Amino acid sequence: MYYLAISNKSGDLFEEPGLTPMGRSGKDNIPLSDDDFIPLPPGSSLSMMIDRIALGRDKKKRSVEVRKIDKQNAFPVAAIIPPGYTRTYLPAYKKEKDARILPFFAYTAMAIQGENIFCAAIKTHEDIRWDPTQYSSLDLAGKIKRKLKAHKKNRLLKHLSNCSVEYKCFTAQNIFYDRWEGGIPVSPVCNARCGGCISENRINGVPSPQDRIKFIPTVNEIVEIAVPHLETKGGIISFGQGCEGEPLMKGKLIADAIRKIRQDTDKGTININTNASLPDMMSELFDAGLDSMRVSLNSAIEERYQKYFRPVGYKFGDVIESIKRGKEKGIFISLNHLFLPGINDREEERDAFFKFLEEYKIDMIQIRNLNIDPDYYFEIMGHPGGKSIGVKKYLDEIKSKFPDIKIGNFSIPLR
Repeated sequence: MYYLAISNKSGDLFEEPGLTPMGRSGKDNIPLSDDDFIPLPPGSSLSMMIDRIALGRDKKKRSVEVRKIDKQNAFPVAAIIPPGYTRTYLPAYKKEKDARILPFFAYTAMAIQGENIFCAAIKTHEDIRWDPTQYSSLDLAGKIKRKLKAHKKNRLLKHLSNCSVEYKCFTAQNIFYDRWEGGIPVSPVCNARCGGCISENRINGVPSPQDRIKFIPTVNEIVEIAVPHLETKGGIISFGQGCEGEPLMKGKLIADAIRKIRQDTDKGTININTNASLPDMMSELFDAGLDSMRVSLNSAIEERYQKYFRPVGYKFGDVIESIKRGKEKGIFISLNHLFLPGINDREEERDAFFKFLEEYKIDMIQIRNLNIDPDYYFEIMGHPGGKSIGVKKYLDEIKSKFPDIKIGNFSIPLR
């Protein structure tokens, strides 16, 4: 039997005897069964949900509010799961009056069974390269120190060292581990005003999970990092990271860097994570030697895309045009599928997304747990029509209808 988990103000975790957990699909709070849970993955953390009231289910199958624990205020608790897992339910709760917006993390329903913690999620990428146990090792500090010493004037490397230590960013750490996918941020600016931006705070009282890069690196600073990294086995460099704006805003710089990189090495995969807003710039990057692109998409319905991304100077049609040009050039195209249970798996959203997949022949879908306060997202987006089919069924339908599309959470090496 799994039980409801709650927290006091000090962050102490408690099991609420007699109450089983509930989860949330969109705006609907529903009871969860044992089959909905997996053991909390390594690398997870827990988060108290302030200004919210925990909801559990009693033996009479009634929804019960839990407001106190040992005469202290009680709060719902959420799991923050690592990359490689997709949450299937949000935490169930009731908002207090004048509740503050939650910091932008991917809140996941959880439960307790004895001394063990569980979460409502499924594993969607089997790859040791993204196992949290492969990161933040005891020798990382020494690796960072040695590389910084070898490249004393490289500001980009110094920035990545901060991301490695402060935010424990996997793609930043990989630069110092000399392996796998390494991040190359370049752009302090953006041409979208995303409702869930994780690098720039636009909402009073809600801190950004990470700081945005404050300078523009030179071609030489990029190449100095990128070339040796690409020459490692399965090496990938990715422009467009969580600590920057939109990389296409510095597309000329990226194109120049790619051309210089490809003069020095033909190894490895050069990728860009982008909103794909500037088709002509994307074409220049394709011609320069870009191998793959990952395009962020919360919805295949134009109106709902516009509401979330709030584009400045581009339209949804520009994104489509970039994808078309990429396919014509033989570029490997992934979707950064910004996912929220009870929204993307609703019939209206699902049908539009499947039509999109049929038309544009995407190579891969990277499921991304959307980092945002769910209620704030609903305020921005509204609620799609139709009923929720459930995350597991949604993913199974994609696999069945589109067997050639890879499904996972991370970019893959192409060379």
